[in-house]
Amino acid sequence: MKFDLKKSLFVSMAALGLIAAAGVANAQPASAKTYARVTMNRKMSTDPTTRNVTFTGNNALYTKAGTLRGARVVARTGTLNSLAKSGSSSDNFRAYRVATTNRNSVYYKIVSYDGNYRGWIYGGKSTGTFGGGITQFNTFQTGTITDAMKNSTYKFANTGVANDGKTVTYVQPAWTQYKVGRAILDSSPYTNATFKIDQTGTRTREGDQWVHITAVDTNNSAANGWILFSGLTQAQTPIADNAIRINLVDPSNNNNVVKSFDWSKTGVTKDSLLGTQSNGNWTIASGDQSAIQSSIRNALNGTGFNLDTLTNAQLSALAQAKFGGSINLNVNKATAIADNAVRINIMDSNGNVIKSFDYNKSGATKGTPLGSQVNGNWTLAGNDQTQIQNQINSTLNGTGYNLTLTSAQISQIAQATFGNGVYISANSNAQIADTVARINFVNPSGTTVGHIDFTKSGAAKGNPVGTWNGSAWVLSDTDANSINNSARNVLNALGYALPNNGNMSDAQRAIVASTRFGTSTNLNVLPTSSAYSTIQPRGYDPSNFLGSKWTSSALRVAPSNHVAVTQPFPGTEKGSYSATDLYNLSDADKTAFNNIVKNYSAQDINSLNKAFKADALGAYVIPSARLSFTTGPQGTSFTAASLNSYLTTNGLTTLKSADYPVFVQGTGLSSFGNITYTLQTSDTDGGTNGSPVNAYYSYNSSNN
Repeated sequence: MKFDLKKSLFVSMAALGLIAAAGVANAQPASAKTYARVTMNRKMSTDPTTRNVTFTGNNALYTKAGTLRGARVVARTGTLNSLAKSGSSSDNFRAYRVATTNRNSVYYKIVSYDGNYRGWIYGGKSTGTFGGGITQFNTFQTGTITDAMKNSTYKFANTGVANDGKTVTYVQPAWTQYKVGRAILDSSPYTNATFKIDQTGTRTREGDQWVHITAVDTNNSAANGWILFSGLTQAQTPIADNAIRINLVDPSNNNNVVKSFDWSKTGVTKDSLLGTQSNGNWTIASGDQSAIQSSIRNALNGTGFNLDTLTNAQLSALAQAKFGGSINLNVNKATAIADNAVRINIMDSNGNVIKSFDYNKSGATKGTPLGSQVNGNWTLAGNDQTQIQNQINSTLNGTGYNLTLTSAQISQIAQATFGNGVYISANSNAQIADTVARINFVNPSGTTVGHIDFTKSGAAKGNPVGTWNGSAWVLSDTDANSINNSARNVLNALGYALPNNGNMSDAQRAIVASTRFGTSTNLNVLPTSSAYSTIQPRGYDPSNFLGSKWTSSALRVAPSNHVAVTQPFPGTEKGSYSATDLYNLSDADKTAFNNIVKNYSAQDINSLNKAFKADALGAYVIPSARLSFTTGPQGTSFTAASLNSYLTTNGLTTLKSADYPVFVQGTGLSSFGNITYTLQTSDTDGGTNGSPVNAYYSYNSSNN
């Protein structure tokens, strides 16, 4: 037999190779992990504004598609949940690349507007819609401009280079579109430029109002753009030499001008005074007062505000106003009128509202007239006229006034439409006696709720109730006590009181002292029940871009003393733990836990710390002291100083976040920390009792 050594060796080696290969194959674990592979990765080309996204909390953010070999966590779901709830638009995200894997999964590459986060996140199974861990997000909500905005012109309230949202303009509202910044870098050249508002809306996260402005003079059009509405001030047109500009302002909203009008008078000269002074007492002519009151009423029609009675302080300020100048008068928020009611306001001879009531009619619709026209004359149905007259009689009972409707007043009421009001004049029941000073009591909404007639021995018409000491009006203690006691007898039954613990204030004593017998004066009174204002803490980081009270966001209430988020801890007994779980670990369990966690990589430790701290940011634990306070009845105002005093006295100058665990590599669970929110007293707002008020706290928002 012929033997071929070369072929034999080849066959033997091949056989050995097969056996070796089989051995290697058999040595592989049966459950070896397999990874996905990318089948497509491209830049997105759809409209960028449709690619703003936020997080659903279902998936984490990775350095690459999470199912690819080597993918590392950039941000865990807890962190992404906190970013989704953020009150800062710098935490908006934009998707800019899309990829698919061989498992038919879609991933999007996204970046935060501030650049702090960038990575890939699972986006569902379709490249046509966002799914999985993200969803489309509208960063800005378009609003409707008011008639006041349309009809006004505006200027920059402050000019310069500050990038604070209210000093320069922006191509889009700040942080609402990715890498879209300022329209101008310096507004100083536009100090005297005027603008019109043509768009408005609010940023979704902050809820602050932005407006788009367009220059009246096209030479200033480079400054056209978006700006915070609070960064504008109304431009003033020149005031005629024989006119006084009366600005009607809302004291509960930073003295925002509700309406403005010019009241003119023939025969006067620039810088002359509207009123006159006698022994320190400023007054204006009755005809001027009535005309101004009527102009105020017309200006405020349909605004939701009223000023039905000018206070003594306002009358004094008007008397000292100069022609060619301006004056601000505070107005009140009007009580809403039902769609099936007409509000009938009854005035005195000076145009001040004495009393008012709503006449309701079943089946009536808003905007339709109360009466009807017959042969060109407006008239009321018999039953309507009877019921209205009866309500007038009941309303005026005890006020010192009466009113029997004239044909002119019936016509006036008949033309009034449901959902609106009408003003008619009453008559005094009797002339004020020569030896009497009538003191009318006026509530915060400007309505006269009652009066007393004060007299004393030796009184004579035209003489003052008190005395003038050369620099001020003085009311004797005896007269003051008599008036205070009489006022309490009347006001207690009405649910009102004089403001100084049921007595007149020093200013009111001076007003009464200057009143002359045979005339009347008004004193403001307050409802006797106090109304509490809820204090809303708002937070901002002063070291951040745009960090100020104007860009602050409402702090959330933490659900418990420890953050709520749960995080995975591979290799530990439970596998995942919340902050409360970690806080309640026994010494033995904590030791066992740390024996595992201390060996985690620096990156994993950092991710855990960020995830837990992120859940604490922007939330505070409810303090033991109440976050509500009052200085008086519903509708009365309070100052920022009084709110600061309450916050300081009650230990509310700092708030704390929920506690979060802190991990150290090589140690594991090291301690618990929290975030301190510090009151910024210079930012505190004043407000109105019974309405919410903001308090501003600064804090470090970094999550390192």
